[in-house]
Amino acid sequence: MRDLVAGERTMVTSAGLTLALVPPLQPPLAMALVSLDTAQRACVESPPIDTVAREMRPGLRFDDGQAVVTFAEMPAAVDRVALVLFSTIGAGGDAALRTSGSITVVAEQLRFRIDLTNRSDAALILVELYRHGGGWKLVANGQGFVGGLAAVALAFGLDPDWARRLEGRTDPLASGDRPGPRSGTSTGSGVAVGPHHILSNAHVVDDAGWITVTGSGRPIDADLVFCDPHNDLALLRVDPVLPAIAAFRPGLDLHLGEDIVVLGFPLQGLLGSGPQASAGNIAALSGIRNDSTVFQFTAPIASGNSGGPILDPAGHLVGLVSSSLNLDHVRRSGANAENVNFGIKGAVIRSFLDAFGLDALLAGDAIPLARAAMVRSARDTIYRITCTC
Repeated sequence: MRDLVAGERTMVTSAGLTLALVPPLQPPLAMALVSLDTAQRACVESPPIDTVAREMRPGLRFDDGQAVVTFAEMPAAVDRVALVLFSTIGAGGDAALRTSGSITVVAEQLRFRIDLTNRSDAALILVELYRHGGGWKLVANGQGFVGGLAAVALAFGLDPDWARRLEGRTDPLASGDRPGPRSGTSTGSGVAVGPHHILSNAHVVDDAGWITVTGSGRPIDADLVFCDPHNDLALLRVDPVLPAIAAFRPGLDLHLGEDIVVLGFPLQGLLGSGPQASAGNIAALSGIRNDSTVFQFTAPIASGNSGGPILDPAGHLVGLVSSSLNLDHVRRSGANAENVNFGIKGAVIRSFLDAFGLDALLAGDAIPLARAAMVRSARDTIYRITCTC
């Protein structure tokens, strides 16, 4: 067995390689194979694969946590393949790879060991394979990224949504209605996005054994179609045809400082059982640590608002309530903050719906409405979500 040092390169003479980790891969660690073109940017002909989704590409696959690379099957556009180790928890705190001690990559008679004890990386490139002189070479890399997989995506021009889905949305600074395993009954909010479909947050329906939705009439049983915890989205289906569907703003742009209204069913059992509206504005176009899938808004929300629609002055859907800043965490740091809340952007929601063949209803002309009129027009699209665990 030949030991490599960081930066060392060696010719690979076999038709392919199996790259294994010692010790074997264990959650929350995962791996990805990232294909690059001659400009060292993401290769569009070969999108990245990972041990979470377990997809395959020509010449690339994961088999029992091991990366299998077959050179003869590799698309010609692929000039380099990087094997990336990352934490599915994301960057910061306990997500750092140093909790693993050390990692060794084994490829046939080659071995590359990386000591992670004193490092704060949440992702790193283990090794790279690249074309050279009609064959392939392996280089021991070891480059770390404190910013996690999102930083790797930025470095190589990968789709940032891919990184976010894999790293998840868990953050010590963010909180919504996200307790541990629940028992009894809990409530949240949702919005109609199709004749039979209602959108809410994944954390609203998490652990639910029975889901009902209530609009202006009697409660209706709902089935969970799909739950995407990484983007905190859940799609529910009901049998009756819904009376109204929320219309999305046709453009994907948001504007710093623009007015918004939040609708939902906060604090059920304490406040009234009907929908409630609160107003504010868009305070920032990204979330904690520059998370571009969400935006920050100032409209007051409370437990039960999660999954409710965020509307622009024309009553068009621009986002979905997701979480609030964890004020206890902030205050312990000596700072103070109020009404720092986060919503999932309409663009992310529309991509989610498109993945399931649902066409988002796009609004026509953007004619600003008086706030009361706007709320009245949207009332038939919102629902109280009740989950029995």
